[in-house]
Amino acid sequence: MNDKTSALCYNVRMLLENHRTLQTLIICIFAEAMNFLTTFIFYQTLRIPLFFDTIWTVAIVFYAGLVPGLCVSLVYNIINAGLWTLQEGFFDPFILLYAICGVLIVLSTWIIARRKEEFKISMPVTILYLFLIVLLSSFCTIIAGGIIDFFHYMYYEIPDMMNPIKNFTESFVRQRFSLLTSCILGQIPISFMDRLLATFTGFGIYRLTTTFFEKKL
Repeated sequence: MNDKTSALCYNVRMLLENHRTLQTLIICIFAEAMNFLTTFIFYQTLRIPLFFDTIWTVAIVFYAGLVPGLCVSLVYNIINAGLWTLQEGFFDPFILLYAICGVLIVLSTWIIARRKEEFKISMPVTILYLFLIVLLSSFCTIIAGGIIDFFHYMYYEIPDMMNPIKNFTESFVRQRFSLLTSCILGQIPISFMDRLLATFTGFGIYRLTTTFFEKKL
């Protein structure tokens, strides 16, 4: 009887575990699709000079943790590089290198977002933590993105999809800053605003999602 009970408990536990895994997988696929849709609507169609490609990745980090967030980020950048290659007719390896920025965004978000209980203390504390994520992820993307842009300029023509940062960078070059310094400084306004929008919107999506599932349960 004990063996049968243990076996039943094990099967139930495995079923629940598989259910959570399947649920997380479905949510990650949905977030991936929404990253592309959000980018298409706001950046490519409306021409708003921000990337809009990590809002749903941030939401996944809050909802499911580090590994799902990394998967969503890496898959997005791989698919995006493939789409760019099909569109332009040649492979630009630097497009794929921007996955480094995505990974740094996920890591810097997760470092703070994993303290979920502390986010519940009060609204000011939540806002403070979100601003810390914005500052940390902005710093990472500004430095990493600037260095990648520097080498991108050295070997390839910066594509039109990066035109907002390109304009800022060239304005600093005209002021006789070095190319590397210009690439890093050119990242600041776009990257900071993008991280601010993505972090707060991603957290909002996470809260709506958790509220929805809590009601379902």
